Amino acid sequence: MSTVIETPAVDDVEDALIALDRDYCTVYGPNLADWSRGVRGEFFELQRSRRTMDRESNPLHPRKSSASRRRRHAKQLSYRVHRIAPGAATILLTPVWIDPEGPKERVYVVTARAEGTKRHLKLPRGGSRQLTALMQGAYPAADWNQPQTWHADGNALTTWQPRRAAA
Repeated sequence: MSTVIETPAVDDVEDALIALDRDYCTVYGPNLADWSRGVRGEFFELQRSRRTMDRESNPLHPRKSSASRRRRHAKQLSYRVHRIAPGAATILLTPVWIDPEGPKERVYVVTARAEGTKRHLKLPRGGSRQLTALMQGAYPAADWNQPQTWHADGNALTTWQPRRAAA
């Protein structure tokens, strides 16, 4: 007799975090600074416990990984990217800072394109977050305050440079 351990899908974890945030904001208000210290601590602890359910594909601290883990991330990166965005030849990760009346938060807008096409590939729900976590885990030394481009042909990450119009 074998025991099957069910792991929640990435979308389930994301939905749980959204529901947790909605519930706390309904009771305590939208501004975290107005919450008591105990309530904030409880809220952050619950968020942390929900995020760790999906630790391998969405690490909490991608920059604090060991050298062997970074090498493994880099080696398996192409395979993992193509599971999320099949056929992607380049991926552009653009940081965006949002400030909904609270501390600034950085999120990434991810654009995936196939080889020889100008159309964007449609990413699954949560795909931007997953791709960002994969790239940050594989390339922790990159400047994540700048847009970064990943190229599938060489498995390399470069800082994005906009094309200049020909004069």
